[in-house]
Amino acid sequence: MKINPELIFPNIECHTKEEALKFVANQLVKSGYVTEKFVESILEREEVFPTGLPTLPFGVAIPHTDADKVMEPIIAFASLKNPVKFKAMGNSGSDVEVKLIFMLALDNPEAQLQTLQQLTSIFQNEEMVKKLAEVNSSEEFTSVMHVHY
Repeated sequence: MKINPELIFPNIECHTKEEALKFVANQLVKSGYVTEKFVESILEREEVFPTGLPTLPFGVAIPHTDADKVMEPIIAFASLKNPVKFKAMGNSGSDVEVKLIFMLALDNPEAQLQTLQQLTSIFQNEEMVKKLAEVNSSEEFTSVMHVHY
């Protein structure tokens, strides 16, 4: 799972899921990992296939989109100062108060499945979710994630 320290954004202030998604997706565009169409594609896909997970103690979102928008595979991370509402993954239609976003820019379906499985194991650990919500730097994020592997 490749995460660039420059794509770790702790405690960002956003008021809507769209604002949070645009912020993180635009960082991926600026860094040259994805095409310009990635931002719009992430927003559109989130409406049709929501990615909110009702984990404890905070919700997590794992937005992603089609591989053709990805130039180099990477994952970006953002923690939100205040949670924003995402729709829950699946067909429940319920809202999830999301505080953590792992945006996947992956170009290989097999790698995407493997990454989702790795992330899911992290999200099932309430202590890990709490620690990730408390990180204040890319170094802290790396340290918390490293403990898990």
